[in-house]
Amino acid sequence: MSTNLNSDAVVMNNKIVPRFVYEQRAATVLFNIIKSSPLNGCFLLPANVCPIVPLVLLKAKRRFEFIDVSPETFCMDHDALMKRWMKPGEKPAGIIYVRSYGAVFETSAIFAKIKSISPDSVIIDDRCLCAPEFNEASLSSTDAILYSTGYAKFVDLGFGGFAVISDKLPYCRSVLPFSVTDLEAVIEEYKNCLATRKYYNYKDGNWLDTTAPVMSWARYRSLVEKECERASKIKNSINAVYTSGIPQEVQLAGEFQSWRFNILVRNNSNVLEVITKEGFFASKHYDSLAGIFWPGDAPIAEKIQRHVINLFNDRYFDIEKASALTKLLARLKLTNQESFFK
Repeated sequence: MSTNLNSDAVVMNNKIVPRFVYEQRAATVLFNIIKSSPLNGCFLLPANVCPIVPLVLLKAKRRFEFIDVSPETFCMDHDALMKRWMKPGEKPAGIIYVRSYGAVFETSAIFAKIKSISPDSVIIDDRCLCAPEFNEASLSSTDAILYSTGYAKFVDLGFGGFAVISDKLPYCRSVLPFSVTDLEAVIEEYKNCLATRKYYNYKDGNWLDTTAPVMSWARYRSLVEKECERASKIKNSINAVYTSGIPQEVQLAGEFQSWRFNILVRNNSNVLEVITKEGFFASKHYDSLAGIFWPGDAPIAEKIQRHVINLFNDRYFDIEKASALTKLLARLKLTNQESFFK
């Protein structure tokens, strides 16, 4: 069942320009875009994508394939992407280009190249780990730019996601039954598969929340803008502690350090075990989904999975904890990361 789109269409000089769509979850925005796509081909995803993304495609009954990532950007490898795009046979319906760790690199050329080959393909620029921006003028060769304000995102409101979308992109809201129990079950199941590296067999359920947001778009946008400023100040202050205290050779470049502060170590499981024993917490997102949601492998994504640690820099952390964690990491023998991807 579908209803009219939930968006602000901006009209200037009698011409519809890119508009915003807003839902209870970014996954719901993605689902509605995918469901509206007129092409039948598969969607291409980076192998290190959040598991919710392939789950959305499975629920939408759309095929997908994984592309390995670049060792420089940790985003979808452009050469591998074009190699897949130019394979004989049916062209992909589109791509979901994820900005890994919130790092934004130049992509206009690769997007324009795809559009020149497949004008009707759908290019979704997934910026769910980036600081949200309300910029209607950023859609060059892109059909949608997606942001999330859910738990543990750059702006953490505990709910909400929005996209700026092209006026040519169909968008129709879906209304589906929702069960928190189903959502918890699907998360537990894919987490178990990731932990054991077993293939995930999807069973559809009422796990996607398509409930219309209670908060108005105007109030939501204002709140996101205020929280983005507050989150940036917190992250900058905590990142300054990490930057000055952690060996430079294990830090990722500054572009990667907005969502969380990321370091590369020889064995992240061992270091995380020490961090946990000392009463701290950190994470190691994101696992390669190749071999879990889709057959095959992704060597670079798998290496990232073994070496990256995400140090927290949000409102759940503070400068004192970051200082103590930095001192702990300084006592460990952290290996130079340059050789990991060679």
